[in-house]
Amino acid sequence: MTVSHYSSIELTSESVDDLVSRITTALVNLQGPEQYKYKARDGRIVDSISWNFWEWQQAIGLYGLVNYYALKSATNPNDPHAVTTLRLVKDWYAARAAEGCTTKNINTMAVFLSLVTLMDLDNTRGGVFTPVERETYLGWIDEWGEWAMNDLDRTEMGGFQHITFRLVNENQLWDDTLMMTVLSLAKIGKLLNRPQYIEEAKFQFLLHAQYLMDTKTGLWYHGWEFTGDGSGSGHNYAEALWARGNCWITLAIPDFLELVKLEPSDPVYRMLVGTLTRQVNGMFGRQDPATGLWRTLVDDDGSYVETSGSAGFVGGILMAVRLGLLDRAKYLPMALAGLKGCIAQVQPNGEVANVSKGTPVGLDLDFYRTIPKLTVPYGQSLVILALGEWLRLQEADAAEK
Repeated sequence: MTVSHYSSIELTSESVDDLVSRITTALVNLQGPEQYKYKARDGRIVDSISWNFWEWQQAIGLYGLVNYYALKSATNPNDPHAVTTLRLVKDWYAARAAEGCTTKNINTMAVFLSLVTLMDLDNTRGGVFTPVERETYLGWIDEWGEWAMNDLDRTEMGGFQHITFRLVNENQLWDDTLMMTVLSLAKIGKLLNRPQYIEEAKFQFLLHAQYLMDTKTGLWYHGWEFTGDGSGSGHNYAEALWARGNCWITLAIPDFLELVKLEPSDPVYRMLVGTLTRQVNGMFGRQDPATGLWRTLVDDDGSYVETSGSAGFVGGILMAVRLGLLDRAKYLPMALAGLKGCIAQVQPNGEVANVSKGTPVGLDLDFYRTIPKLTVPYGQSLVILALGEWLRLQEADAAEK
């Protein structure tokens, strides 16, 4: 099927499960070429593509798989899709445990998005981890939660500094941080009953919104750098309204609100729902009519269409509709068009096309327009996540009938 036929795609639970299986097979067999392996500041060689490595790309890969496992196992732990998915995820964590923990930074923290979810499922349903695995992984969760809360470098005004394997990015806020570390910290706080972690996560969401949200469009800039003089002033680099950076917000806000279960009258709840609504409103009318996708610079018709950001938008909107954070009639048609557009990008071998590689904050808009496109774990996973959110919405609708 070519991308021009995306609107004719029919969605059924069976076709979605088959599609997830195909995308998953491609995901767990990814092998990165040498040109996309980098030397870290601590001397490690970082693999940004291959499945069996601990970085944010693989962490987001896990996030999609674990969300799908949680969905499929909810009614039947022996569902073959659930069993296969859990085995793949557990094998990944077991291999990392055999290797030993890695260097702590904003991006490596992202593996706890999924590990904490699995630990929570083990607490409520059982059958996920052995006692030895539980002991190992709870040790990780405790150690990394304490690091993020107490030892992670802060920017001026108290933000989490977006430290990566190559750069300390002094005094920089990135929208990626909310997904990779802040949401992980909140999940750890809920699991370990450490409310101070959740309070810190609330603050980080509000601070990042203050400096990264464009008040004209509601969309988010990729990054902000403080001047460091204590005034709180700084700049947003190229003022890039980058799709994948934006999609982390579309996903993180509803996920966070579902986790912490604030009252609708709570000021943080009201602020985050309003922020999400403004952002999604900024996406209206910006989908490419030929593909159903958004462009890598959401407001720039000269930039290419990009699947990972589009899938993140779709997954976040569907999640927010299911939770009642966004109006169904207004936002669901846009999300479904985007979902079909993402499905049309899945190749016969399960690889997802038109996904841009990982990138730092760019100094000009051409930087984003020229980012190469690759088959990478997060591109696979974000489509899986969007498909899983569609399945969740179908189940929620069926339960109401």
